[in-house]
Amino acid sequence: MKKKVGTVLDEKLFLEAKQVALIQNKSLSKLFEDALMNYLSNFQKKRGTVDATRGSMKISPENLKAIMEEESVLES
Repeated sequence: MKKKVGTVLDEKLFLEAKQVALIQNKSLSKLFEDALMNYLSNFQKKRGTVDATRGSMKISPENLKAIMEEESVLES
């Protein structure tokens, strides 16, 4: 089911979007829908990476710095 949405856009952005929609032979609504789906997909991918790694390294900043400064780490 589709929902109608009203919004306010910068005029230049609106005109550029309208031009791209014409070039791609799609409606402005479809262009916005595709752009929003792409944005949300990328957001979820980034968020998933952060959530998956959050808290996996429990080390103080001082200890991390000391480890990174060891020669064996720099040689890798």
